[in-house]
Amino acid sequence: MVRLRVPTWHAWVRRAVPATLALIAALVAAFALALTRGPAAGAAELAPVQKLSYYPGALERPIEEKISLGTPELIDRQHAINKKYGQDVRPHPARPDHPLIPKVREMLAELPPAIRALASRYVVALYLVEGDYGTGTTEAVQDDQGRWRYTYVALNLSVLDRTANAWGTWKERSAFRSDPRHGISMVLEAPGEDTVTAALRFIFVHELGHVLGLGLGAHGWWDAPELPAATREAPFVRLSWQPDGKGDLMAPARARFPRLARLDFYAFEQARLPLAEAEAAYRELAQTDFPSLYGATNYFDDFAESFAIYVHTRMLGRPYRVEVRQAGETRFVFRSCIESGACAAKVEAVERVLGLR
Repeated sequence: MVRLRVPTWHAWVRRAVPATLALIAALVAAFALALTRGPAAGAAELAPVQKLSYYPGALERPIEEKISLGTPELIDRQHAINKKYGQDVRPHPARPDHPLIPKVREMLAELPPAIRALASRYVVALYLVEGDYGTGTTEAVQDDQGRWRYTYVALNLSVLDRTANAWGTWKERSAFRSDPRHGISMVLEAPGEDTVTAALRFIFVHELGHVLGLGLGAHGWWDAPELPAATREAPFVRLSWQPDGKGDLMAPARARFPRLARLDFYAFEQARLPLAEAEAAYRELAQTDFPSLYGATNYFDDFAESFAIYVHTRMLGRPYRVEVRQAGETRFVFRSCIESGACAAKVEAVERVLGLR
């Protein structure tokens, strides 16, 4: 997750190369650099972990060599962010013998080579912590020219012990108030492959969507004080979002289907929508070009979810569906338009960002 610029999202969003690809990615990133400069002089001083100089040699190392159990500066930064959003939670470095650490390494090894190479290029550190607020964090890192190009990712191992299907079901369920007559199940893996490692992979690939969204120019910096041109004018963003006349963006599909504007992920019993409305919400979602319910919440997660589902289904060949039940009977099965190709323009836009077209 990222900390978004839009205040009303904060409570719910803070939580979880081949030579040709490298060349095209570099060209896209070069264009993005001109549009993603940081705040003007006089802005709040950056924390050490927000500066590229804190990570000497990181850009030359593969992602599997960037795993860190959390430095004091990282812990201070995470604590400050948590307090900013009303959570006085101070995480601590993961213990060296934590049983999930080998699974994180296994997950990285399972990534498609081109995706692992992009992670190595744009992620300066993969921090593993415990006792944090949320599932995963992606924070931008500023280079020596004051441009937001790179990121670090922090994973909270304290809450990452679910299998892929259990985690996906928990996340989808979190956007609705409970109702014993209704249910939701997400399928991200076949029974024999439904593991904790598989869950870690999907979660990391979603965070990597934020990383590459910034690094490859699919959108601008999410903490910019005003909506940057890098977001407003990005071809991917413009597929589903347009200026609202108030300095932000709105999605016509969310105006057409108001339920999609009332999604409160991780709210559970405080969510605005009851589980009885889940079937209607997913049926409405299927009529849009959003990749998932979570992707419909904002333009940053629109790209992150599109990217994650693209890698998960089209590159790794894994399933992605949500089954909605009433009284034990399956009433509707949602399949992402990224997998089916129903939102072909969005699939093409993801491929263009990745340099695959």
